[in-house]
Amino acid sequence: MNWWQNVRKDPAETRTATSTDRPALAALLASSRRRYGPLAVEAQIALLNGGVSAVGFDGNNATGFLGLSMREPAGNPAELWVDIALVALAPGYAAQRTITQLLQAALPALRAKHATGLVCLSAEEWLYDALTTIGFVEVDQVIGYAHTSHRPVPTSPATATLRPAGPAEADTVLRLNAAAFAPFWRYDPAKMLTWLLTADHAVLAEVEDGRPVGFSLTTSASNSEYAQLIRVATHPTARGHGIGQQMVADAIRHSREIGAPGLALNTQASNTVSRRMYETLGFHSIGRAAAVLVYPL
Repeated sequence: MNWWQNVRKDPAETRTATSTDRPALAALLASSRRRYGPLAVEAQIALLNGGVSAVGFDGNNATGFLGLSMREPAGNPAELWVDIALVALAPGYAAQRTITQLLQAALPALRAKHATGLVCLSAEEWLYDALTTIGFVEVDQVIGYAHTSHRPVPTSPATATLRPAGPAEADTVLRLNAAAFAPFWRYDPAKMLTWLLTADHAVLAEVEDGRPVGFSLTTSASNSEYAQLIRVATHPTARGHGIGQQMVADAIRHSREIGAPGLALNTQASNTVSRRMYETLGFHSIGRAAAVLVYPL
């Protein structure tokens, strides 16, 4: 039997999702046993209003939802990547076939916006199998690392001056982020600014002439949760001098000061330089690696 035959029935209608589909999506999320992505109402509303997500129906009941979030264009020439932010399937509908139908419904809007491709970051086997079957390709993995509080705080040479970063440094942080990461790995300016404004420990690294060459953003945590180093970046011209290591060591010290049991972060499996640095500082890998899947358009 072919994979597309492993389904009890097809949705009678598959189309672009709109805000009017909110009740149907809520019911689908409540009944779905195969679900990926955030359940926050605000996130769902944003996906419904984005104009590129897709939903399937059988009568009045939603059979599947493919929530897509468009990033801002980045790079020159500009790349416009679209994240798979939420997937939900009703019981009795095969993942591969349902997601294929939802993707087909979303493609016209994506191509009209000249999207570069779709991206999904997932460690869930059912979603990985479905996406790779319909043409997604694994291009990397994201690995979690943690530095626990029982390990000694690493020392690092003070090769740069670290000072607090705030709203006044927003443009500098955005410039450094754009310089440090390829378009595929950049976050949207809006997300970066949100992180900068909400991080309880935002740091800017400057060299002797006062030139900013890096930044780090760390979120707070309760005593039962790891603090999160959500972003650390060094300008390419300043790499190799221990500035990134200095900022990570500073984030570890901050996690101790707030009483967190440790500091956690993520990095790409292909980023061997960063992985070596984290392991040298006493980090160990945690959890299951998440596959980075891409569907070029």
